Amino acid sequence: MNKFQLQEMIDLKKWFDSEEKSKDMCGTYDFCKYCDKSLPQPCAEAYEKASAKPVHSAPIPTPRKRTVAKQVKQQDSSLGKKFDFDKVMAKKAARKSLTFAEKYALSSDTLKDRYAKLQAALTDTQKGEAKIKSRISKQCDTYRRQGEIVAKITIIGTSLRINLPLDCDAPEFNDGKTPHINTGHKKVYEEVPFQFKVNSKLGLKRALALIELIK
Repeated sequence: MNKFQLQEMIDLKKWFDSEEKSKDMCGTYDFCKYCDKSLPQPCAEAYEKASAKPVHSAPIPTPRKRTVAKQVKQQDSSLGKKFDFDKVMAKKAARKSLTFAEKYALSSDTLKDRYAKLQAALTDTQKGEAKIKSRISKQCDTYRRQGEIVAKITIIGTSLRINLPLDCDAPEFNDGKTPHINTGHKKVYEEVPFQFKVNSKLGLKRALALIELIK
């Protein structure tokens, strides 16, 4: 096994660990103190320095997780966009930003299920009402009704988030039950400043209620 293969295996471990713990695990492992991000395969180099063990002893995902990884590797598209697993993992190793479709492909089934429910809630309109259409860009999934932005869905790390055109300072959203972030200072979110995390069953329930409110 060469350093590129070792780097890929460690990237997979970080990805799965981050999914399980709902946070970015990069920089949390014992070998991370030896990390030099200027190197082509920083994790592999750091792991070898820290362990001083043969390459084959690198952390390996469990069989169940390897199966999931194999399924992702076999994909050639994600949300209608081309997907190349090796290129995406190389981008991750180089600390380059991934597109929304790439992040979605690497996400857990739970996140994908919540995303599908948000998508269905946004696009399901009554007869005679103006349709809400989706357009996936590099950054996010944008929903418009008659040219007006209704919502944006993004994936940040392992967190699914929805931005809506709601008043972040309104009393009804500041009672502690709807924790949110005001992202209106960012150009991409100017029209939909209200950002809400959808990382739990309760979060999904509240997000669906907010969608019905704006609809």
